[in-house]
Amino acid sequence: MTGKPARIGAIGPAQKQATLWPRALALGLISASGIAFELTLTRVFSMLFQYHYVFLAISLAILGLGLGAVLVKLVRVEESRAAQTLQRVLIALSLSFPLAAIALANLPSTVSIVLHVMISLVPFALLGAAAALIFMLWPQSSGSLYAADLIGAAIGIVAALVLLGALGAFNVISALGLVVAMAAFANARRPLPLHVVAQNASHPFSLGTGMIAPGLCIALSVAVIAINRTTGLIDYALARVADAPPDKTMLALLRDPSQGARIVYSAWDPFARVDVVETNDDTSKYVFTDGGAGSYMLRFDGDLSQVTHLRATLEFLPFADTNAARTLILGAGAGKDVLLALLANSQHITAVEVNPSMVDVTRRFGAYNGHIFDQPQVTVHTGDARTFAEHSTEQFDLIYLNLVYSQAAPPATQALAENYVFTREAFRAYLGRLASGGRLAIIAHNGIEGTRAAITAIAALNDLGVPLPQALDHLALLMRNDDNPTLRTTAMILSKDALTQREIETLSTTSQALGLQPLHLPGEFELGFQPLKNGQPLEQFLAVDQTYELFPTDDNRPFFYKLDPGVPAPIAQATLCAAVLALLIVILLLGQTRADHSPRLIGYLAAIGLGFLLIEIPLIQRFQLLLGYPALSFALVAGTLLLSGGAGSWISQRWHTAQLPRRVRIAAVAIAALGLLYALALPPVLSYAVALPAIARALIIILLTAP
Repeated sequence: MTGKPARIGAIGPAQKQATLWPRALALGLISASGIAFELTLTRVFSMLFQYHYVFLAISLAILGLGLGAVLVKLVRVEESRAAQTLQRVLIALSLSFPLAAIALANLPSTVSIVLHVMISLVPFALLGAAAALIFMLWPQSSGSLYAADLIGAAIGIVAALVLLGALGAFNVISALGLVVAMAAFANARRPLPLHVVAQNASHPFSLGTGMIAPGLCIALSVAVIAINRTTGLIDYALARVADAPPDKTMLALLRDPSQGARIVYSAWDPFARVDVVETNDDTSKYVFTDGGAGSYMLRFDGDLSQVTHLRATLEFLPFADTNAARTLILGAGAGKDVLLALLANSQHITAVEVNPSMVDVTRRFGAYNGHIFDQPQVTVHTGDARTFAEHSTEQFDLIYLNLVYSQAAPPATQALAENYVFTREAFRAYLGRLASGGRLAIIAHNGIEGTRAAITAIAALNDLGVPLPQALDHLALLMRNDDNPTLRTTAMILSKDALTQREIETLSTTSQALGLQPLHLPGEFELGFQPLKNGQPLEQFLAVDQTYELFPTDDNRPFFYKLDPGVPAPIAQATLCAAVLALLIVILLLGQTRADHSPRLIGYLAAIGLGFLLIEIPLIQRFQLLLGYPALSFALVAGTLLLSGGAGSWISQRWHTAQLPRRVRIAAVAIAALGLLYALALPPVLSYAVALPAIARALIIILLTAP
């Protein structure tokens, strides 16, 4: 054979343009629906289960896509019938989205996840089958199709983030059926690839059936959304849930007949679902995030003399007998902490709240809470607490973080969740924002969390040059006495300067009046940290009792709420199940291999997928520090990876086949080198970038992710 080496996709230009763009459009649409479904499921699973089940959506997406592709291979779809099969799969996929939304919203149990997994897996498997069929029909254009696949996914991320706030999670899932129906319309266009036409001269489905079925799918999705928007019948309703995890405290409150609790307002956004709950006690309302973490909204008419009873609470203890003229509240919730600061005669209150819906809800009920966020002393910032502290140049007398919500779950059920607000780097930033004599105060759910916060705080102080024995003179740790461990809320106070004798006496007197148990109070009670006071290294101190993980959290391991040693049981179980299912898929593939589909090739492709995730997941975690919102970090990192991956695929489509093996090796070595470089360089880069403006931080993330 003479002439130039063949290029990938070497077909006629007219045929390529006529046949490729409808299929590229269809693939882009189903890819957008797949990533949007995955992202929306993270919100649904966070609402239904505990937070750490969010990762389950990613696992299901990967498993389902692979399963669908394997099924296409196992049933041996003939090329002459692949287009007809593809159209049927697209119709089934379009129907599966609204049906999945209805089923997920109406399952009676949120303790057993098996049914939720099986229902969610169906759309992902159909997505995998549809994508595999498109690539089977147009193998010569795989690079361009893969580019359309990744670009569609990037668009799907942005669309999901926008639609979650506008429609709510279950309506978004229903709307995805409409998107896939549009893909079915695109697939119904002629002509087919020439090699398929040669094998089957007639179009595998008529124009009528090709257009009518997608139209009916669109009608179903629109009907489901319209009914749900009008009546709420096809939406998440706690009244239908028979059981729930222990930290879904909203359900327990709603089911307590003595409370007379009822939901009076709900809102979805990419961050969370927010519900306002009223009870028989008209002096307060609860505002729940994803049915769990609750914040108090207190009735207030502007007269502080009506709320002086709050002085006799543990939450007010950090304000007692101290200068709180300039107060920074991190995690303002529904305004109770702002009211505490007003009661302490704070003249300048800066309130930071990460959830925009929480701020909107609090202002929506302004007539009830005295327009607490719009008081003249109050300035509200919507954003991440850590990000605000890193960027602010203000000095504060008190920095206050209140984590308390009613009926908090015990330590053993806490989630493996990234939290850059409670790392030693974050505490160093807070200490940098304190004026001389200022205090950092944290109200924790229980004594274990309070102890971990205290250890992280003194470690941060030690990082700033204060020896640990002296750092303990800056610390007070007091816990509410209660037989119920979930009610042993704890106040940790870290002073920028050593606590004075008068401050210690005030804290001691106040804690006795409140019936609090001191866990550490300089000169009064030092038993728990006595070895550190005597000069024992922190690592040795923590190694003595490893019942709980109490080591200081840092930006490399920001899992403040992971208090039990080892991998959390839900993650271990899910990992084992995923490994077993992946192994079964590999066995099925190897049993079906042909000469051109060798185990070596399967291993190569599997390594690409594994490598992609081992890059994507750590980058999402680390870049969350720069953006504050997990959803934004996911969107920017995943979107950049998908868009740049699509560009790389489009470029590689133009390479000659003879060049591919060498260029693959070069790319693999470059990726490995970048991975090693990033492991060393990212920590100092992030430390520098966190104080930059938002645009600069986003640009840095894009530039670091795109290669």
